[in-house]
Amino acid sequence: GAIIGILGVGMQEAPYLAVRTNMMVTFLGVAGGGVVIVIVLTFLITRSIIRPLEEMARATERIAAGNLDQRVHVGARDEVGLLAASFNQMVEALRGAREESEQWAHTLGERVRERTAELVAVQSQMAQAERLASLGRVAAGVAHEINNPLGGILTFASLALEDCPPGHELHGSLDVIVKQSLRCRDIVKGLLAFSRQSPSSPSLTSPQTILDATLHLLENQALFHNIEVVRRYAPGLPQVFIDPGQLQQVVMNVVLNAVDAMEGKGRLVLSTAVKREAREVELGISDTGKGIPPEALPLIFEPFFTTKEVGRGTGLGLSIVHGIVTRAGGKIGVETSGAGTTITVSLPFAELEGTRTGAGG
Repeated sequence: GAIIGILGVGMQEAPYLAVRTNMMVTFLGVAGGGVVIVIVLTFLITRSIIRPLEEMARATERIAAGNLDQRVHVGARDEVGLLAASFNQMVEALRGAREESEQWAHTLGERVRERTAELVAVQSQMAQAERLASLGRVAAGVAHEINNPLGGILTFASLALEDCPPGHELHGSLDVIVKQSLRCRDIVKGLLAFSRQSPSSPSLTSPQTILDATLHLLENQALFHNIEVVRRYAPGLPQVFIDPGQLQQVVMNVVLNAVDAMEGKGRLVLSTAVKREAREVELGISDTGKGIPPEALPLIFEPFFTTKEVGRGTGLGLSIVHGIVTRAGGKIGVETSGAGTTITVSLPFAELEGTRTGAGG
């Protein structure tokens, strides 16, 4: 049991320390690399999320400023990509809505201008109608007051002229009195017609038949010898509800004015057209005369206004035409230039259309 010595058995520590150091260095290296990789991945992932959001934020600011041509780039099909795609769809919808609203605003502006122009035209027509009605009442009173004494003057002047031999010194004066009295009688007749004293009998009337009948009455007159008459009739022309005699008076007045404007030579065009949407028959009478001066155009339907020389017209023809057409529910229009004048008369379809007239009447 006595201790005779010590035996020490062991291994060197250095190799173990080296192994431990290597393991720690490797671990730290792996951990550091992992951290770097995580940071890089985190940055990339964050950028991939934030960049579309930043683009959308900038695009939203530009859209708020009124620029709807903005788009966000869609680089992925994840949630952010879907959000960007939805954003682009929203911008496209906003752009379409703005274009539609601008188009509607433009259309609305056009309609407002059209309705305003129509309202101004209607107000002008109402003012014209009221003015003509007032003048008609005055004309009726004046015509009735003048008609009786004028008839007496004409009668006694005619009797005196018959009893006066041609060589007598009063023969010329009496002849002037008779002629001027006849002229006054024509003016009084025009006043009575203008004042609506003449009774009318509206009936189903073929406008084309009236045009042909009026031309048949006028074409043989001397003033038509150098006038080329052209007919341009639309087929299947509906009838209108108007007094045939008054419609013939309208056509005759307008045609005679057209022939006077051409001073005996030119082309007279009579045309018809059917306006199905407006349910109107349109009669057009065109000449190749010198036209109506622009300053006279607003006054041509005024009573006693005329551009003819003194003694060649009373200025009541177009006033009577205007009254007849408006009382029949129609309207009259004028287009003029240095190459001629076109007067258009539009009359509504007869409510009960009878037989239709073709190109041959």
